[in-house]
Amino acid sequence: MIQRRHIMLSVGARAVRALTAARNRAGEFPGRNQTLTFLGPEPTGEDATRFHVREKRKLSRRLREFFVYSPALSRTVGLRVLLPGTPSEVADVIYLFHGSGDDFRSWTDLGAAERITAESPYLVVMPDAGAASYSTHAFGDTLLDWPKFHTGELVDFVTGRYSVNAERGGQILAGLSMGGYAAMKYAAWHPDRYCAAAAFSSPLDPLAAVPLMDIISLREGGEPRSLFGDPRRDKAEWLANSPLHLADNLAATDLWFTAGSGDPDPGEAEEHVDVLEASVSHHGESFHQRLSELGIRHMWTPRATGLHNWFAWQRELGEWITALPQRLAAQAAADRRSRGGGQVSDGAAFTFITGLPVFSVHGWEVSISRRRAQLVTFGQVTTAGFTLNGAGTFRIRTPALYHPGEKYELRISSPLSESVSTLHADAQGRLDFTGRMAGALHDPIVPGRRTRHYRTWGQDEITHVTIAPCEPAPAAAKARKPHRGDAADKR
Repeated sequence: MIQRRHIMLSVGARAVRALTAARNRAGEFPGRNQTLTFLGPEPTGEDATRFHVREKRKLSRRLREFFVYSPALSRTVGLRVLLPGTPSEVADVIYLFHGSGDDFRSWTDLGAAERITAESPYLVVMPDAGAASYSTHAFGDTLLDWPKFHTGELVDFVTGRYSVNAERGGQILAGLSMGGYAAMKYAAWHPDRYCAAAAFSSPLDPLAAVPLMDIISLREGGEPRSLFGDPRRDKAEWLANSPLHLADNLAATDLWFTAGSGDPDPGEAEEHVDVLEASVSHHGESFHQRLSELGIRHMWTPRATGLHNWFAWQRELGEWITALPQRLAAQAAADRRSRGGGQVSDGAAFTFITGLPVFSVHGWEVSISRRRAQLVTFGQVTTAGFTLNGAGTFRIRTPALYHPGEKYELRISSPLSESVSTLHADAQGRLDFTGRMAGALHDPIVPGRRTRHYRTWGQDEITHVTIAPCEPAPAAAKARKPHRGDAADKR
């Protein structure tokens, strides 16, 4: 098994090295001699705790460049912003991510994004992503929280600086290669915050691309397996970062993804088969099949030819941008029909799958205390209750969907026990409570076949939680019983 893993890593590394060499020969990489030394040392003290702009530039009529300090990354990174080609009072936002080996300049320097979006109404934000793991990567004393930067700090920066639509219907994700992986993963992590996602030539199943993830770990400064752990022992972490395995969360998201076959397009100078593009095309086919099984609307366009290059990505960006307004309108209409006019924000049912121990979705704040990573299904969620699978304890803070000050009965039925309690909604109409699921997962004292079941016991157990308003006390019970002295008083 170890030898096979090394062979896979070697083959994957050889493919990426070949791609890198080909791009360098074609002059397709942004200038690597551009550094941030002109900004001086990184901020320290209080400045290191806050997100702020360190440098800004106007590169053209529409193109702006920023260098910002990110506490999530503990470093300064760059980003470019394209103002809408068709100005409007409030613009929708496209977060456009680069691939591995590129940076925040790539979509405008190499991808013709400025020309392609010249007639579009969108504000296009192109942030840096380092080696393009688009994940939380801890190694040594370094912690790079790219998701927090991209989906938290960056969004706050854009909505605070520009007149944009901050609602879900105005937040859109797209990217090429690993950037498309990010678009689909972030959309699956936050289905309540992004309305559309597009991926061009992207690996959408990390478990089928372990060597590539190892190479990205190395590029970012870590070791192989430092991104999601061992694919067998830490499988839950890999699934929690896999768009393919989180596809259920994308039912209300407009999805568009493409890939070439790996064969050169007519007129291409290359004569070899692009192994990387052929591989991600298989990822796209698997993602398409999974979405079809779930009945989720999407657009999958496999190309008969096409390499992993900017010629293909410029074409894909242009086609997607052109079709986007009509697709968003169709998705919104489909949502209204499927929900019968009800909205999740008003208490309509939804289900959410995640591997994160702490998450917030549609206003529900959930934290789970557990020993080991596991995929959790927060299912059939309505004002009347929900289900949770897995082991450990949980804490829930609901959205403001209940009547302030009113009393509710809470019933928690888990494999361990059944408990019934009452609680009052707070002044905002929220409920706050804790409960137990299956027994806490733990590591066996003596690992091995005889004790391996301890590592997974309880993951498939279902805990049911019901929330119901308490019945008002009968009028007769509310009436005050007469005192003995009442009759004497009357006399």
